[in-house]
Order: sequence, then C-alpha cells, then structure tokens
Amino acid sequence: MKKIITLAPVALILGLASNVQAATQGDVTLRGTIVDTTCEITVNNGAAELNVGSFGKTAFNTAKKQVGQEPLQVSLTQCDAEEQGNLQVTGIVGADSEIFMSNTGESAGFMLTAEDGTTQIKNNEAVPVTADADGNLTYTFQAGMTVMDIADIVPGEYNAPIKISYVTN
Repeated sequence: MKKIITLAPVALILGLASNVQAATQGDVTLRGTIVDTTCEITVNNGAAELNVGSFGKTAFNTAKKQVGQEPLQVSLTQCDAEEQGNLQVTGIVGADSEIFMSNTGESAGFMLTAEDGTTQIKNNEAVPVTADADGNLTYTFQAGMTVMDIADIVPGEYNAPIKISYVTN
C-alpha cells in the first residue's frame, strides 16, 4: 500500500507533463501549386477593396438581378505571347452560384458581369482569356449588388471576399 501512495505523486506529475507537452505542439498542412505560366496577375489595381456604390432599396425591383456597374479590372503581365488560359472567380455562394456573399445567410450579395456586358459570372467558372503579342492582358468585370428577395431587403453594409485566379491547363 505504501508503494502505491509513493507512486501516486509521480503518476500525477507525469500526467500533467504529458498535457503540457501536447499544448506546445501544433499541426499544419502546407499547400502550394506549381503552375505552367509566367503570368503575374493584378486585381483591382492592387487595392484590396472595391466599393460598388450605395443603392436605395427602390433600386432593387427584381431579386437576383445585378444593380450597378463598377469596373473590376484584372491585369495579366509577363505571360508568354498570346498565351491562353482562364480567369476563375471563387468565393462564398449559396444555391445561386453567381451571387457572392460574406455568408449564405445574408439577404444581399454581389454579382459580376463578364466583359461582354451580359454574362453573369458563376463561382469557379472559367472565363477564357488570351494574352496579346506582348504577353499582356486587361480584362474588366462589372461588379454590382443584388438582393435575394425584394420583399426582404435589409439596409446595411455588405461585403463578399472573392479570389480571382489565372489558370492554365
């Protein structure tokens, strides 16, 4: 019995030490991509935010229709001459893959129109582009806001993080 009592503090210290050990470690997944291009992309002239404007509730007379046309410029430089690839927009979307939001519970979001002025850009959809003879390209999306339901327009400030990538394959 005396041996068990003597070993109890040792077991306690070892138990505490193993908990401390676990708290000083962490796991991380490293991720990277190898691409077959020399292109460098610049979105929105390097600015992290694009203000698409302020709209009154009455501007939204149809649900899921883009209101506003703020230019969102994408520039590619240092590509191979006449290199072909795709611009790809990704972000948070709900069932409507062309409405970008900060979370799917929002009553309003953002839409992008392709350079043709009519095609709505969908999440993760490829937009074909070709660099010029000097290896450069400028593509301009038009950004605007939309509401999910005209009967449930909630005034306030909205945002949506998106990523625009240049992909070859």
